[in-house]
Amino acid sequence: MTLPASIGIGIAWFLVWLFAQAAFHKISAPGYYQELVHRYIPAVEASRLWVALIASLETGIALCLVVPQWRVLGLVAAAALLLAYGALMASEILRGGAGAQCGCAGPDSSLGTSWGLVLRNGVCALLALSGLAGVDAAEVSWMGLTLAGFVALFAALVYLTAEQIISNAQWMAGEA
Repeated sequence: MTLPASIGIGIAWFLVWLFAQAAFHKISAPGYYQELVHRYIPAVEASRLWVALIASLETGIALCLVVPQWRVLGLVAAAALLLAYGALMASEILRGGAGAQCGCAGPDSSLGTSWGLVLRNGVCALLALSGLAGVDAAEVSWMGLTLAGFVALFAALVYLTAEQIISNAQWMAGEA
């Protein structure tokens, strides 16, 4: 099954936004993310170097998604990293860390690790993999690019809405 190229481009643009935002959070608050890396992976001696490497990986994924010739690599890497983040959150929850800050929405967010966030990451990973069906070398018209922009905007709004619903549910349950 193939998707129209504009849908695949829109998915890629959404993921560019997601990974660029994630990298920006890490670059702007390395100390906060250093503590998170150590909490998620206690065996790792967390340092600012780890945070810089993770931010560089996220930036590299975003750049791959922008360049059509590298988009397949970017989509696969995005899915893999989203699944890895989801697995780390699941591991944290299973160790008793449900509700601890996840780092997903930056250091100022009270969003905590939850199964809802693990599910959200899984859905985003599936979205990235579905974007592979829309990778096409054909020229895309300006109308196709407009559609891609709307797809990216819609996906970002759904993502932010889901994040807010999860945050509200945590607040109402007294977890945040």
